[in-house]
Amino acid sequence: MIKIYRRMLQDVPILEVVEEKYRYEKAPIVIFYHGWRSDKELVLTQARKLAGKNIRVILPDAMNHGKRIQDVSSIPSFTFWNTIQGNIAEFSLIKEFYQGRDLIKDGKIGVGGYSMGGMTTGALLTQHPEITAAAIIMGSPKLNEYAKLVRESAKERDIYLPDDMSKLTSWIDDYDLDNYPETIANRPLLFWHGTDDERIPYDESKSFFDSIQGKPYAEQVAFITGYKAKHLVEPPLMDKIANFFEYYLE
Repeated sequence: MIKIYRRMLQDVPILEVVEEKYRYEKAPIVIFYHGWRSDKELVLTQARKLAGKNIRVILPDAMNHGKRIQDVSSIPSFTFWNTIQGNIAEFSLIKEFYQGRDLIKDGKIGVGGYSMGGMTTGALLTQHPEITAAAIIMGSPKLNEYAKLVRESAKERDIYLPDDMSKLTSWIDDYDLDNYPETIANRPLLFWHGTDDERIPYDESKSFFDSIQGKPYAEQVAFITGYKAKHLVEPPLMDKIANFFEYYLE
């Protein structure tokens, strides 16, 4: 039976979703991040599908979301980038909690996420070689390109944006997978993106995937196109994600 346990890791609320028999036993782990203006409870269906593959699933509430909800800054994307930065900063806190309790089987650590959570995943790949496998679902691996798109959109709509916005978010440079694609390091990486995504351009994911084809570090990267799909994850895709992690974390 799959159980859901609530925990607080310092100030990070998480849900641990796991088969009851693995509560105190080692299992591969997947840390899965929700999207913008979402929360950990809204990815429970995905978590249950993963847990059904004998995986321990951790769902954190990102900063400014869920139990940590805060008002969004009127400066376009400022809270968005702050939230991703928080996810990155708190990743090791979560990982080390389970490592310290010797609950991660064979060091198998998966990371994935939807939308903003997918962008978090790509950022983490640049800095954390201990990640075994990852899934970027409808999230851009090109953080700077997406940030530029937001800045240009704000300018077109005559919305205030500080002139030094790129400097205020300059940390993005070090976590942009497009800048450091070699950090994929031949790890299994799954992309999914819908061609009609109205929030994060499909081309940002697909062009990145195309650019790394044939590279030795990208031999285990796969891309699934959701034809005519919008910014939405449906159950059949959740099954594909669960099967992906089961295969590479077994």
